[in-house]
Amino acid sequence: MLDTFQYFADLTPYQFTGLIGFVCYVASFGSLQLGWLDGNSMTYSICNVLAASLVAVSLMEAFNLASALIQGSWIIFGLLGLALRAKRAFPSARPAQAAAYKTEVL
Repeated sequence: MLDTFQYFADLTPYQFTGLIGFVCYVASFGSLQLGWLDGNSMTYSICNVLAASLVAVSLMEAFNLASALIQGSWIIFGLLGLALRAKRAFPSARPAQAAAYKTEVL
């Protein structure tokens, strides 16, 4: 038991950051499986991007190419998903403005 406490006491900041990322991954996936989060929600995507970012930071200490590629992909796809959701949530007002302008000019 003391070895476990010593292990956690000896964690570097990078290792601790990676562990927080792991907790974020497990919490978001567990919440999805238990029905507490919707897989299409912004909250789920934000949790996954945060988790991948934290694990990616931990790779600065002990680099692993495969893990870096996975985390990078997860971050990119997560950010793309967030951007698409934001675009759907806040549609551009330009088409409405253009239609109003055409009506006024005619």
